[in-house]
Amino acid sequence: MEMKKGTSIIELVVVIGLISLLSLAMSAIMLTTIVSSNRVRRLTQIKQAGDIALNQIQTLIRNSRQISACSSDNNVLTTINPDGGVTDIMLEDDLGVNRLASNSGIYMTPSNLTINNFDISCEPSDTEPVLFKISFDMSQANTSGNTREDATIHFETTTGIRNE
Repeated sequence: MEMKKGTSIIELVVVIGLISLLSLAMSAIMLTTIVSSNRVRRLTQIKQAGDIALNQIQTLIRNSRQISACSSDNNVLTTINPDGGVTDIMLEDDLGVNRLASNSGIYMTPSNLTINNFDISCEPSDTEPVLFKISFDMSQANTSGNTREDATIHFETTTGIRNE
């Protein structure tokens, strides 16, 4: 009896099936890795920008001579600077993106990130505040449409005037 050398059609189908299953699994792993990487990159950017904005607000409040107006209703904080100038801290709409801003025309947050749920609380009251609680949520302004990549971080701080 003579032995035939080569592969049968069944062997080829099995090998092709195994290769396609492995490539499907590898592509799913790659896609998950890319989505996770994008989310981590966005979270890092949001965290850095939020920390910088909170630090700027805290520095303005701590170094101010006094707070001339604190409006929990309008979420505006007006400080009297050491040089006598006045600075308002508020939320401003910049072409559809909510950004933290001061009246000097300087934005405290980048244009690719948006602020939600901005709140200023003045303790014990708006007329004689001692402590100021600032909180907001920051997220990507223009999301990709993929909800797995969307990232939002909550920021909150309480501070008072250093010079009191």
